[in-house]
Amino acid sequence: MAKYTIISDIGKGIISLLRDKLVPDAVDKSESIGICDPKERGGYIVGVHPYDIKEDTSGRGAEKATLPDGSIQDPPAMIELYYVISVCSKAEPEAKALDEAKIIGKIIQVFKDNPNIPPRYMPNNAGMPVENVPISMLPINMEEKVKVWTMFGESYKLSVFYIVGPVAIDSENIHKPKKRVETIHLGSQQYEPKKVLEFATRIKEEDIDDEYTQRPDEDEDEEENEDNEDMEDENSDEESEDSMENDEETDGEDSEDDLEGEEIDSEDSEDNLESEESGDESSEDEEELESEDAEEASAESGSSEEALVDENEEEFEENSETEDEAGSDDINFESSDE
Repeated sequence: MAKYTIISDIGKGIISLLRDKLVPDAVDKSESIGICDPKERGGYIVGVHPYDIKEDTSGRGAEKATLPDGSIQDPPAMIELYYVISVCSKAEPEAKALDEAKIIGKIIQVFKDNPNIPPRYMPNNAGMPVENVPISMLPINMEEKVKVWTMFGESYKLSVFYIVGPVAIDSENIHKPKKRVETIHLGSQQYEPKKVLEFATRIKEEDIDDEYTQRPDEDEDEEENEDNEDMEDENSDEESEDSMENDEETDGEDSEDDLEGEEIDSEDSEDNLESEESGDESSEDEEELESEDAEEASAESGSSEEALVDENEEEFEENSETEDEAGSDDINFESSDE
């Protein structure tokens, strides 16, 4: 994985490698090697010209990465870089072609011996394992080479074409893992996060007065609104006073009603006591009447019994008299017979 600066870092690595291997055998000075446009070479004898960037379609490395904290990073952008390296010797015209051929031969040797750009030539901030930056010659025909030089607006020159990559540019889309299981240590005082409730007050834009954007009409409207608000406040104060008076009157009436209710309750209790006393007296009167009735009934029964006894005695006397008469008649009859 690498940062977005990997394209620039690879260019620096190629220049460092060539300067180390070409100087002083093929090129006199390290300043004569650099990255440039073919039309504006400056003093460069060996010029490195980047001309194309393509996406790698092989699918290598295009996978999501798991970071040490468990986060998931989206797949990186895998790219391939295309370079053309040309030589413009400053030798005499008779030796210029031979000098350029010698330098190009050395360049081919360097990249053949180093199929990957050595880590010591890459900047420290490259961000990816620099041993995984491959570089190889691009096998293209003359027609394609001419098209590239025509694109630069130059006539074809003796040059070599290289491809670097694939290399990755990290994605900044990182997804934090979702916590599904919480570790609980039994028998320990484990920290328990507490929920914090936060209240926020939001003010509408129309409620904010901006003295710099207000118009005169708005000032007048505000004054009228303030007067109306003052009137409303006075009315509300009067209504509150009236309500307080009404509440006091109702409270006084309620207290009087409560006192009257207490008096009525006391009168009712007295009436209940009187009714209980009258009930006791009536019960006593009833008991006396019942005793008198019982005495009269006993007296009447006694008198009736005496009357029956007298009648029985009278009847007995009458019977005895009739028997005596009958006996006397019998005696008389017997004496007549004799």
